[in-house]
Amino acid sequence: MSDYRIPELDLSTRMELGLEMLRPIPEREWGHATYLADTYNISRTMLYELRDRAREGLIASLTPRKPGGQPEEETVIIDRDFLRRAITVLSVLSGSVRDIQLGLELLFGVSRSEGLISETLQAVGAAEEDYNASLEPTQPMLGELDETFQGRQPCLTVVDRDSFMVLNLSAADHRDGTTWGVTLLDLAERGIQFQNLVSDGAKGIRAGVENAQLTAPLWPDLFHLIRDAHTITQCLEQTAYRAIETALRARRAERERQTPQRRPGRPLKVEISVDDAVAAEEAAIDLYDDGCWLWREARQALEPINEHGRVTTTKEVRETMAAAITLLQELKHEKITDFALAFQGHLDDLVAPLAWLEEAIAPWRAEIDADTEALILWAWQHRHALDLEPGEGFPAAQQSVVRAFRDILA
Repeated sequence: MSDYRIPELDLSTRMELGLEMLRPIPEREWGHATYLADTYNISRTMLYELRDRAREGLIASLTPRKPGGQPEEETVIIDRDFLRRAITVLSVLSGSVRDIQLGLELLFGVSRSEGLISETLQAVGAAEEDYNASLEPTQPMLGELDETFQGRQPCLTVVDRDSFMVLNLSAADHRDGTTWGVTLLDLAERGIQFQNLVSDGAKGIRAGVENAQLTAPLWPDLFHLIRDAHTITQCLEQTAYRAIETALRARRAERERQTPQRRPGRPLKVEISVDDAVAAEEAAIDLYDDGCWLWREARQALEPINEHGRVTTTKEVRETMAAAITLLQELKHEKITDFALAFQGHLDDLVAPLAWLEEAIAPWRAEIDADTEALILWAWQHRHALDLEPGEGFPAAQQSVVRAFRDILA
């Protein structure tokens, strides 16, 4: 049993003080708390804490309970020692039934048979399968596909972009076109339809979509291109900072050479002249600024709504992309040139969603002028902040156009 920090204030004394402080004010005279504090050499705050703890203990013990024997309460204290033990145990477990049994014993001190653990896993798995089977999407999904791995087994992860519903996350033996094609056909048999599919450049996924003969188009995602561009800009930024540091050292070394009284210690030496260091600094900064600016222009061109509040046309995208790719190659940087060529190779796929949008919205654009279109697009962009019903605030003659814009843009 732990000892109290104040040995003189033992358990019986604390109980007496707590009960004394629980007496109502008329029975406990004014100044009695001060008298008790001085007598036992403790603070008034501690007296009131003893009162509150005594009240909590009485309430817990005297609160009415259900008749009969009370169930045993088992609690787990998540402290530093428990976390250290959990990390040690989990690092050696592989997820088998025997490992689960061992983990229960080491972490919680409970013993369960392998049969019970296996039956529990089967029951939970069956309940999950029933729940998943009961989910029947009523509208086409915006599918996002990616290859992930469970240990060494590949998994085709399929997620709906709007609801984040996980449509598939099952491990497979292979990650080729046949395996993923069968997986997509299984989803189709469950009644899952796709409006479109988005994936990276994985050959197995592209072959699987082709083998399944899905009518939904497969478009590339922008994430990997953005990630590659971010990696290049980080490299350019680091190169610019190194050039700045070298230029600063070159200037300091030049000042030291021109100062009659040299500072103590070895002289600062650099292997480049001030003029060359400054020129390299300016070139590195210009390369970083130009590369970032051109990438932002190329990225902005792929937005469905341009800076004028109009639907972006494929002609605008291709013109902007052609100019950006040409200027990127003129920077004469190997990584930037490779990225520009890769970007150009994906251009048709990247423009495909905008081409679909332009074609789908063309009949409705013919019924309104440019200002009305800009207003509809602005309202759609700020739909969450406006919190208006679709078409609210527009004339009755434009209601169908507003709803069509909303459905297509969604």
